[in-house]
Amino acid sequence: MARPSDPLLRWLRGLLAERKLSAPALAEKASLERNRVRQILAGHDAMTVDELLQISKALSLSPTDFGLGATVDEVPVTPGGAQLAEVDDFDVPEPPQDTVAVDPLGNHTRALIQMAFALQCDFLILVETAQLEGSGVPVSVLQRYKDRELPIKLDAAYHQYNAPRYEDTAIALTLSFDALYECRFPWTAVKQVVFYPAPPPPPKEEPPPPEPPAKKGRPFLRLVE
Repeated sequence: MARPSDPLLRWLRGLLAERKLSAPALAEKASLERNRVRQILAGHDAMTVDELLQISKALSLSPTDFGLGATVDEVPVTPGGAQLAEVDDFDVPEPPQDTVAVDPLGNHTRALIQMAFALQCDFLILVETAQLEGSGVPVSVLQRYKDRELPIKLDAAYHQYNAPRYEDTAIALTLSFDALYECRFPWTAVKQVVFYPAPPPPPKEEPPPPEPPAKKGRPFLRLVE
């Protein structure tokens, strides 16, 4: 059953997609828990007024964006309060079609990394250091991991800064070590892709089935001696 808040949530999700901002990144900016923001945006949990204000501040939204047509200081404090515009009138931007084609005969590494970015989840790639000469990774880091695989943890809150660029033979990423580096990893160098999925939403409690109507007893004759 549709709820009155559904158009507002669609508008917020579309706004995030338009700005290429993930739910974990929004949680970071709004000082909210990641899973809480995921549950709110997915419509599993109701949003409090405080959370709406924190999210609005993080997204630099003004009352005008919500159809109030005034600044916060100009909104009169009246018993009825200011009226929010009809949420059906929100201009909901179309989210980008960021689907991942799953081809069992294709490049598994590329598909997994694309899926991790599309899911906006934390993930880790383990890369063979021997293939990273001239990759853009700092020499000091390569020397530290000379005889083992280099772990690269990609936090969902900063995926937009990683700016993945997919090439035929490699993936290019912007990574932070002691500074920002443009790094290029050959697909053949990536040995593992490890996902850290967000916890699933709690199952919705189903209402108990109605009690069956009580059966009416039929009259009967009992014989006694």
